[in-house]
Amino acid sequence: MKQDLQQLNADVSDTITWLKNTEAELETLKMAKPPSDAQELGLRVKRLKEILNALDTYKALVVSVNASSKEFLQTGSSESKELHESVGQLRLHWDAARAAVESWREGLRQSLMQCQDFHQLSQNLLLWLASAESRRQQAHVTDPKADPQALLRCREELLQLEKELMERQPQVNSLQEISDSLLIKGHGEDYIEAEEKVHVIEKKLRRLLEQVSHDLMSLQGSQIPDPSLPGLDEVDAGDQPPVVCVPASPAKETGAERTTKGKNRTDSRVPGPADPGRSRPQRSFLSRVLRAALPLQLLLLLLLLLACLLPSSEEDYSCTQANNFARSFYPMLRYTNGPPPT
Repeated sequence: MKQDLQQLNADVSDTITWLKNTEAELETLKMAKPPSDAQELGLRVKRLKEILNALDTYKALVVSVNASSKEFLQTGSSESKELHESVGQLRLHWDAARAAVESWREGLRQSLMQCQDFHQLSQNLLLWLASAESRRQQAHVTDPKADPQALLRCREELLQLEKELMERQPQVNSLQEISDSLLIKGHGEDYIEAEEKVHVIEKKLRRLLEQVSHDLMSLQGSQIPDPSLPGLDEVDAGDQPPVVCVPASPAKETGAERTTKGKNRTDSRVPGPADPGRSRPQRSFLSRVLRAALPLQLLLLLLLLLACLLPSSEEDYSCTQANNFARSFYPMLRYTNGPPPT
């Protein structure tokens, strides 16, 4: 029990020391110049949250000391008397630290309502989010089977919009942190209006990020051309592969050797079907169209000729109009007034 009492006295002494240092820091912060912009106000709010979290951590120790000190005070030893004095000081410094924190928070709350940069930043974010929402509506794709170039432009616009939204995320997080720490409902209409404005900004930003991400995912399954690949015109141009020139040897060559090497250089420029390392040149667009349409055109011409060979009526089968080999040398004429005199 004596060891526990000594440990409890040490814990109480450490807590009192921290509370004294915190009180001195809070007094210094209260006497400091009010923050001039939202960034400086955000830094002070972060320090306020750190102090509040530390107070919550020491609160469990204070409650434990108040509960345990009742048992140790009944012993009547010197350590118990020291503990009684320490617990009294702990309670005084605890109440003083809590009051100093609340006083500094109230001063930050008043500074917030007088900070023009905070209100201007909130208004600018609201206006920018409205324009971002209209940009998202313009870039929204209703038909995934639209023109690939139009889909590519929509994708680029959505990617740019997503980047700008992510850049505004730290500003919105800072405003949200300030609002959660200082803007408490019930302190007046100005506080409620500022808190609702920050809440609308955070909600709109989160919704726009979700919508833009959903639009980008829906565009992944569309036929969007890859900007790194060549276009259709470049493929149709049928560019020949570059010719690699090999310099000739300075030594004298015989006629047969020059002929053989010249043939080899010529063969190296023209890729053959047996050379798997070289690709065949691309055919032009017109040649591919002719290869696909010419057989069909010939078939239609053949059907037209067959239709012309068929007789149009039964009279066409008359023997008077037949021109076979037996009567091919006789004139096939009809005389209206009879044959001429012979």
